[in-house]
Amino acid sequence: MNKICFIFIGLLLSVGAAHAYTIGTVFYSNAERATLVAARSGITQTAIYSVTGIIKRGAGKSVAWINGRAVTEVPHDPVIPTLVIGRDHVMIEGKPIRVGESLDILSGQRVLRLPEQAVRVKP
Repeated sequence: MNKICFIFIGLLLSVGAAHAYTIGTVFYSNAERATLVAARSGITQTAIYSVTGIIKRGAGKSVAWINGRAVTEVPHDPVIPTLVIGRDHVMIEGKPIRVGESLDILSGQRVLRLPEQAVRVKP
């Protein structure tokens, strides 16, 4: 009888230990999750974002042109995660990208296609 109890307790402990080790989240950033969503839907996704224009409206939807597409903050775009449109820049993954600039979200490399002061914000 004692052997059966020890075997049963041993099995319970091993099952409990197996549940203690979980894999967790495989894709850590919003950009990586958006890449997966885009791949599943057939949309080609890149980690490089180029901003070519912004229209910031006081009332209504603001629009940013990112990678040749007009996008808005609402509704949420699965290809461009965590988008916030500012007056003279957009924030993607918490990183600002100015008009005329490209940013590789994964490496942090920036490319400014326009000379400094070439873009002016009108009040």
